[in-house]
Amino acid sequence: MVRSNGSIPGAAGLHLVDGVALLRPEEQVFAAMLTGFANQQLARSLARTTVEGRENTVKAFAAYVNAYPWL
Repeated sequence: MVRSNGSIPGAAGLHLVDGVALLRPEEQVFAAMLTGFANQQLARSLARTTVEGRENTVKAFAAYVNAYPWL
């Protein structure tokens, strides 16, 4: 569902402030993506342990390949 201002709920643009330079943009965007991923799962009433396990899997995979998902 798209809001009237054109933003999509859960989009990174809703979590990052316009006009502010990011110190480590890749890390901050990745963290925002993981937060959104966790929020989506929690909204579906999944257990916190399930959500944390999935988040840890994504983090471990990113560390293993030594790259962010968008590279």
